[in-house]
Amino acid sequence: MIAKHKVKEIILYGAFDRYNYGDNLMPILMEMYLVRFHANAVKNYNISFASIKSSDLTKYECKKTLPITDFLNAEGGSVLIVVGGEVLSADVVGLFTHVQKNPLHAKLIRAGNKLFPQFIKKIAKQNYGAIWDYPYIPQINSFKNKVKVIYNTVGGIPYPSQKENITNAAYISSRDERTYNAVSSMVPTELVPDSVLMVSSLIDFDFLEKHVRFEIKELVKSKKIITVQACPYKVQFTPQEMARELDLIASTSDVQPVLLPIGYASGHDDVVFLQKVKDASLSGVAIYSDLSVWEIMYMIASSEAFYGTSLHGVITAMSFGVPHYCINHDIKKLVSFLKTWSIYPYNESIAVTDIASTLKYDHSSRRSELLNTVEQSKNRIFESLNKISAIL
Repeated sequence: MIAKHKVKEIILYGAFDRYNYGDNLMPILMEMYLVRFHANAVKNYNISFASIKSSDLTKYECKKTLPITDFLNAEGGSVLIVVGGEVLSADVVGLFTHVQKNPLHAKLIRAGNKLFPQFIKKIAKQNYGAIWDYPYIPQINSFKNKVKVIYNTVGGIPYPSQKENITNAAYISSRDERTYNAVSSMVPTELVPDSVLMVSSLIDFDFLEKHVRFEIKELVKSKKIITVQACPYKVQFTPQEMARELDLIASTSDVQPVLLPIGYASGHDDVVFLQKVKDASLSGVAIYSDLSVWEIMYMIASSEAFYGTSLHGVITAMSFGVPHYCINHDIKKLVSFLKTWSIYPYNESIAVTDIASTLKYDHSSRRSELLNTVEQSKNRIFESLNKISAIL
């Protein structure tokens, strides 16, 4: 009998077993970059996509995932890349709430966790299939063979109990100063922008238009739009307040506001809040939901400006040189990213009642500086990915 040839794996690992635009986009771009620019480094590997559990979100043009447990016997010399996201502080209970299809179930889990944390953690690990308390901080000793672990532009504040696991990494890049300061107290790390910022170097409008429905292309070609997103758990205003501001814009300018949900997983629920905004609007503001990652990207990249609570919505806009505003000054990961990498006025949070006034700003005078800043930031990402390629 001929022995089966065993292939080393590049395992792209992250929170993409539920639909959230940024989380699902990261592994797509990582694979695209490695295959396009480091073909020799990856040619002897099989590239796989792993999360805590298996998933099939191909209807949104996302990657299918296999559970990380399927890779615990990976061939020696394989490399596990945690592709990014707010993963360093993500515990199993919080992640378990995000995959609940029923919002009531998510609320019950959060409430139970306050009263019986150890019991809820046990339930979460058993039902979700997670093997680690902090699922996106892999424990090397869980693998049968020797693998390398790499953290690519990750965010979050790791708990002290995870120091040993993080110290075992072959390479770590941190996506903002908040994460960088926390990780560097444990292990050497590099300050590198979230790798989604490189998207405009990998994806152009010709590609996007081949992956976007006709009615969406018609909208952005016939009207000047702004895209507006909000997560109900990350706002400091009511749907009625947002609706009034968008109605003001619709009635006093040639710009059409468009509501654009980005986070669909439980615990994000953008569409829940934005539907209430639509219902409260007197001008009939439109909502575009259930879009693929490319359709969401196309709408943001085609906008006059993007407003929201989504980090990766802001990063997509920034990459394509689109004005981008955080509409809640208390979102630490988003505020820290903008302070670290963007320019004035986009690195300052605004109130929802300031949206209309920002449209009067002369953005053209800032565009060249913004694009130059983005290019410098993308170069840092490419330098970091070159180091990851060298490890491969």
